[in-house]
Amino acid sequence: MKTINKVLKVVCWIVAILILLFAVATLMGGSYGQTISLVSMAIILLYWPTIIENRLNRKISIALRILSILLLIIGMKTVFKSDPKTSIYKSEEEKHELIAIYGELMEDWPAETGSHYLFTQYGKVHYLECGNPENPPLVMLHAASMGAHSWAENLEPLLDHYHIFAIDNIGEGNRSELSDALLFPSTPEELARFYNNLLTQLSIDSAVVFGASNGGFIAQVFAYYYPEKVSRMALFAPMGLTPLSRRSVAMMGLSTMYPFQFLRDAVAKWALGTDPVCHKKYGEWFNQIMKGSIPSIAHPVPMSNVQKETMDIPILLFLGTEDRIVGDVNVAKAMGEKYPTIQIEVLESGHLIAVEHANKVNKTISDFFN
Repeated sequence: MKTINKVLKVVCWIVAILILLFAVATLMGGSYGQTISLVSMAIILLYWPTIIENRLNRKISIALRILSILLLIIGMKTVFKSDPKTSIYKSEEEKHELIAIYGELMEDWPAETGSHYLFTQYGKVHYLECGNPENPPLVMLHAASMGAHSWAENLEPLLDHYHIFAIDNIGEGNRSELSDALLFPSTPEELARFYNNLLTQLSIDSAVVFGASNGGFIAQVFAYYYPEKVSRMALFAPMGLTPLSRRSVAMMGLSTMYPFQFLRDAVAKWALGTDPVCHKKYGEWFNQIMKGSIPSIAHPVPMSNVQKETMDIPILLFLGTEDRIVGDVNVAKAMGEKYPTIQIEVLESGHLIAVEHANKVNKTISDFFN
């Protein structure tokens, strides 16, 4: 009995600490009613007046303790519930700061690059356009928490051969804007239909498609549902190749819930890897994304082997040995090999493989596509 009591005490302490961590997040977000409710729950878990246990038998005392916690939860869900999300940005100031950094990063793009918008049922979609309009189209879908600007390192082998459209994926911090933060393409089929509509607006019948990270997930589902629209595809450490780990979800959640710079620094090192080039170029951008936005995007769902086997378009896949988001490179490579026509390149790299190894990646791109 004593052993059971000790185990229960340890469990109560662990749960109480987790609740208090969440309470800190609600306090920082200005949800004071929720903060009070959560702190009260933690106190009830760790301390229960002995006078109650002395006057009531043990079972009734435990039941009353559980009832108190349940009432606090109900109060949080009804009286102190959070207001609906109205924007992916935590404030207008955070949004303006992010857009200012976007402008600075555009200095590495060709001077003649166009900046345009498409209007859709979800809101307006921003895209960058460069290259000769007489050339075949190439559509670029950027990595999670990045932006269309992040393809700057890979334009060199493409500009003379393609008419480039780099799209700011809607629902993330960039120049695209959702009309309603709660309304966005939330399933693979909805994503594919949405990007098909974008290409239709751009008068693109078929294109080469590049996708990095979450953009790689979008590229895969788009190529599956609309194979006639994709002539060839390049994937750079794509999500949707392997399942998104719980650690990935937890790391990104921590960085947005808690406004502590040391947490954002740790997440940046974990997500971007240790290469100084990536941090020097995109560290400030990534930090502002974590600091000022909470994305509204579909969770990447791995493609099934059956789906992959139906996609016989030429695919170039880049994987990194130190990529903590895609995960074990051998597992990812095995999943990639399910595509019938694929060339796989494995490099010693973190998640931003097209930035970290731009020279090697660009040479391979040139050989494969040009």
